[in-house]
Amino acid sequence: MSHAIFTAEIEDWLIGKALIDPDIRTLFEKLCERLRAIGIPLDRAALSWPVLHPLFRAEQVFWYPDKGAELEQYYHSSAGHEGWLKSPFYHAQKNGLERIRRSLTGPNALLDFEVFEEFRDKGFTDYLLTRTSFKIAEVPGFAGGATGMMTSWMTARENGFTDDDLAALQHIQRLLAVAVHASIQKRVMANLANAYLGSTAGWKVLSGDIKRGDGERIPAVVWYSDLRGSTRLSDTMDGDSYLALLNRYFECTAGPVIEHGGEILNFIGDGVLAIFPVQEYCPLEAAAKAEAALRDAQRLRAEAIASGTPGNAPLDFGIGLAIGEVMFGNIGVPNRLAFSGIGKVVNKVQRIETETKRLGIPVLATADFAEAAPGDWKTCGNIELIDFDRHLDVYTLPELHEVTPVTDIVRIEPAE
Repeated sequence: MSHAIFTAEIEDWLIGKALIDPDIRTLFEKLCERLRAIGIPLDRAALSWPVLHPLFRAEQVFWYPDKGAELEQYYHSSAGHEGWLKSPFYHAQKNGLERIRRSLTGPNALLDFEVFEEFRDKGFTDYLLTRTSFKIAEVPGFAGGATGMMTSWMTARENGFTDDDLAALQHIQRLLAVAVHASIQKRVMANLANAYLGSTAGWKVLSGDIKRGDGERIPAVVWYSDLRGSTRLSDTMDGDSYLALLNRYFECTAGPVIEHGGEILNFIGDGVLAIFPVQEYCPLEAAAKAEAALRDAQRLRAEAIASGTPGNAPLDFGIGLAIGEVMFGNIGVPNRLAFSGIGKVVNKVQRIETETKRLGIPVLATADFAEAAPGDWKTCGNIELIDFDRHLDVYTLPELHEVTPVTDIVRIEPAE
């Protein structure tokens, strides 16, 4: 019996979903259920698409009648995996094929990919792969590219798919592509925004805060860390080793910030500017998160040194912490903007970090941070910050280093 009447209803349903930006996993699950309901003997299906993400190269949804749909993500390192390189998906992508059909049992069986033997042993009898390309709009100065999605459909029915089954699945593929195209592009945009701007800034930009001056004032714990001796290291180390050292340093500093709920605002050369937003005007939780990140940063530094840093270079860095109001928003020129944090507290915390090197200790914080944080912070005395008119009490965590008590005022002359 022809599926045409019933697939028309699925077409209308898919078009309706395309207009509301559906969740891809849920959409694919409901689609497979509808295909089975109209008589297509679907027993396994998979939907795959490439992504732009620092960690992952692709995402895939697997569906089974008894398990529903599950999302999986594939690391970039898997691109060279033998299983992927020998898969029908890779073959279709590499050769630009829109369709691969294989009978897995019977006299017409063709098991020209190793995974087909596995499918046959699990009871599947027929396999269909369908592929749809998406054209990327050209941008002046850049050639347009192509991305897309691939779907595999399998049945365990003894005689496999009928001609009507195959026609319906191939027809549905294009409508499914229309329905998920916008969602895939949105996921790509969100991944890029989160990777390059951070979750909060990325969300604001995607929500429409894209004009110069758009932003808000946020009370926050502000973190600034900086790699010591970076100028000398960049001059004496080869490029690859220095880049590896920088990434190791960022793993020790930016990594814990993100892990404990902080937001990276900027990588300023080898500096890390981050915030831990203060909720409901109570800095205790934000200070506790920043302190936990600080402790992890020092632990990771010790582990990195013990295991050997790139080029056996020293991995020394200072961290400054303060509490204040950050202006969080778009700065720059109208056609080239950066989403960043500015304000007096940002300047202050950078100056405080500079004093960690002068005093020979790894971390310094303001009195309001030390009071809010859970650790036993001790005073290092009263210092005079560069470009600030008044002196400032600074504190540190003694267990992280040996602290030499400072009496009265430690006067630091401005650098030339």
